[in-house]
Amino acid sequence: METNRVLIVSDDSKRRKFIEYGIIRYKLNPVSYPNFLSVRKALQLDPFCMVIVDMQMPIEQKLALVDEAMKSQKEATVITIEKRDYLNSVGFLSSHPSIISLESIAAFPDTLKDIMKKADTIAE
Repeated sequence: METNRVLIVSDDSKRRKFIEYGIIRYKLNPVSYPNFLSVRKALQLDPFCMVIVDMQMPIEQKLALVDEAMKSQKEATVITIEKRDYLNSVGFLSSHPSIISLESIAAFPDTLKDIMKKADTIAE
């Protein structure tokens, strides 16, 4: 099922708005939920083309969400923002090699641009 919905998980409203702005520029539909329970339910029931998780605290809950996204959203691009060194050190990225992990939110616009270019190339 084709979708243009992007799930954004971020506790920080300014960072979430920054991510949403980038998403909207590519005519994608940003979606966020007020709590982890709602996010987990959405991952199980709703299709997303992309799942973006801002890895600021609480890290353990967000690791569980990323893991769930990998299982339930098999076609989605999964991106983590922040904590790349930590994710590498605990082996999380090696066990989920398709995750795009950014060390900083500053890298998000360029990464999104690259992802969208690749998607356009594949669609043509």
